[in-house]
Amino acid sequence: MNLDIKVLHYADETSDKIWAIDPKPNANGGHDVWYGRRGKVMTFRPTEKSDWIRLHDAKIRKGYERCSGLTIDRNTNMVVARGDPESSIPNQFWFRISTQVPETQIASFLASVLNTFTEQFRDEATTLASLPVFKSLLDGSHSGGAELSEGPLAILLLFALRRHLIEQGPSASLSFAPIEIVDDDNTLLTDSFDELAELYGTSKEFSDMRQSCPTADFRKYAIALGAIEAPIDLTVIESNTKAAFF
Repeated sequence: MNLDIKVLHYADETSDKIWAIDPKPNANGGHDVWYGRRGKVMTFRPTEKSDWIRLHDAKIRKGYERCSGLTIDRNTNMVVARGDPESSIPNQFWFRISTQVPETQIASFLASVLNTFTEQFRDEATTLASLPVFKSLLDGSHSGGAELSEGPLAILLLFALRRHLIEQGPSASLSFAPIEIVDDDNTLLTDSFDELAELYGTSKEFSDMRQSCPTADFRKYAIALGAIEAPIDLTVIESNTKAAFF
């Protein structure tokens, strides 16, 4: 059994918190526990309870979700990427969807997107459907994360879902955003696709992705997923009006 520190995340409309436990026994025969708001210094509290699995599973039953690739830096009591505690590059993007957004609306969006994407990129569509974030959304999760290791389709899917929920509702009846997407530093993901594309094309955090998915393909995938509108091709628009020359 893997005895690395287990990091869990819980989010709803009022909460965004982390709970973690070290499966390895501490000096008292219990286990070390951390908890607190995501992006902040965690509160450290050792427990004398010896059954860490019971504590862990109790949190899962309360709605916490497992976070792969993360651990706790014992020196700072901060959540960090596993194996790279000094890195300031976000390990993943987190999403939180309002509970007022019906699961059926999310499922309908995913089905429509997958169908459209398959028509244009059949091979990549298989990858899209197999992404952990796609499966999580399809299972009805209203919060979770999309690791950068999942590739550009994961972040584009979240970007497209946010656009869909804002444009299609029920955001009109909500006093807050129907979905929030943030990085490990709790910084909101930009609403501008042009800014996202520039970030993708120039930043270090996306350098590995660009090797397999150039910026031009990133934009094509974005259009197919509905993250942005397809550009209008004026050459295919028919018109009976004679051109005017000045």
